[in-house]
Amino acid sequence: MRVCFFARVNDKSLLERLEFYKQDIDILRELGYDVAIATRWREIPLDVDLYFIWWWQWGFLPMWKSLFRPRPCLITGTFDYRWPIGKADYFHRPRWQQWLMRYALRRADANVFVSQLECREIGRGLKVTNPLYSPHVVDTNLFRPGTESRQDFALTVATMDRGNSFRKCFPEIVRAVPLVRAKHAGLRFIIAGQKGSDYPTLENLARELKVMDSVEFPGVISREQKISLMQHCKLYVSPSWYEGFGLTILEAMSCGAPVISSPVGAVPEVVGDAGLLVDGTSPEAIAGAINRYLEDDALREEAGRRGRSRAEIEYPYMRRKRDLEKVISNLLEKA
Repeated sequence: MRVCFFARVNDKSLLERLEFYKQDIDILRELGYDVAIATRWREIPLDVDLYFIWWWQWGFLPMWKSLFRPRPCLITGTFDYRWPIGKADYFHRPRWQQWLMRYALRRADANVFVSQLECREIGRGLKVTNPLYSPHVVDTNLFRPGTESRQDFALTVATMDRGNSFRKCFPEIVRAVPLVRAKHAGLRFIIAGQKGSDYPTLENLARELKVMDSVEFPGVISREQKISLMQHCKLYVSPSWYEGFGLTILEAMSCGAPVISSPVGAVPEVVGDAGLLVDGTSPEAIAGAINRYLEDDALREEAGRRGRSRAEIEYPYMRRKRDLEKVISNLLEKA
């Protein structure tokens, strides 16, 4: 059986570097499928048994290709239906893009949402064919607690490009640094991820606040480096305006790091009672949560234990593998 994995990305290395792409490609191969990778219209093959598509706004490309030789289409990802803050959700997209996303929801043979929130809310507001829920997961054998003591740094990982770092409250994290240093001068902040279009603004902010000696921007890091940092950080800081899931938060939890995020989007269903959720638009709230963790060893240790347990029980790698195996088998049987 041959499956086309389609994701509209400009850089194919992202399919290896971003865990959510890599997980699904690995799962398809582990299930025994011959996987054809496509990122453009011209790369989409006709001789496949199923189209596995990431992102609704680009779903029309393989769906239209499938009209030449009808094959089932499964689409998955984060829909970003309705953000409470910001202008990057479904309702702020151009009308033509909204139409294409609605078309993909109707045309797909299965719509696999990664959060209960989006599966529920999109089904209420739009017409969806065969809505299913299968969350992002984490390989708890790789993302596991380290054996060494945690070090005095707070970690944040996300791409700093096209507004993503502003959605993830990077400026507010930087503004929280002097508030934390006033009580805990030795804590460092490592903010890792691609230094894209947002980076100059963040660097200038750190310089203006005179905290460059406490903030590191290492840029893109490997999976191995990310795991090591998550195993050694004192805490993981990832507030946000909105999250369709929050995979790096889950990865940090799996590594036993106490996490700080915000009660927005799907974050509460991911974190549960295993972290501190604060207003991500408030540097004072972020600093307050960091200081609270730093001043309470028992709280940090308990949050780390709860996070690890939650990752193992609720979001193990095998969960999505079983989910995808079931839905794909059903689609192929009906084809």
